[in-house]
Amino acid sequence: MRRRQAVRALILSETDHSVLLLRMQRPDRPGHFWLLPGGGIKPDEDRLDALRREVWEETGFAVQAEPRLLWQRVHRFGRGIGEGLPVTEQHEDIYLVRARRFEPTAGNNPEASEVGIFHEFRWWSVTELRAATDHQFAPRSLAHLVEELVVSGPPAEPISLRD
Repeated sequence: MRRRQAVRALILSETDHSVLLLRMQRPDRPGHFWLLPGGGIKPDEDRLDALRREVWEETGFAVQAEPRLLWQRVHRFGRGIGEGLPVTEQHEDIYLVRARRFEPTAGNNPEASEVGIFHEFRWWSVTELRAATDHQFAPRSLAHLVEELVVSGPPAEPISLRD
């Protein structure tokens, strides 16, 4: 099993508490899902440098303020040996980034391999997340997590997620 370190940004609109998500082609089987912007940490990067780079490449937004660590997520993807993709266990630090709503762009992404897997950007309200039973989100409990964040504010300590 391969282990990967990654960062993600929960970009939360300052005005209406909507969240920016990307619709991505599944890497391990047919279909799509919605996820937070972010990705792998390069060997020469610290977590916040990686977060700033990934958010800029995937959305065109420049993270300026010091983001707050909200959640730490561990999940696995891939099919396994003999089925095409090795199983990867990904460890993600997910940070809160507050922003004014903006029009996202993937135009800054230098990775040709990523250009074809991201299909759409969308700002989602908590109500829309809760009602979207025909969509898959990563993390799976995203609607509940965002609602808790909006109602109660950021947790005192990062919350550990497994899914």
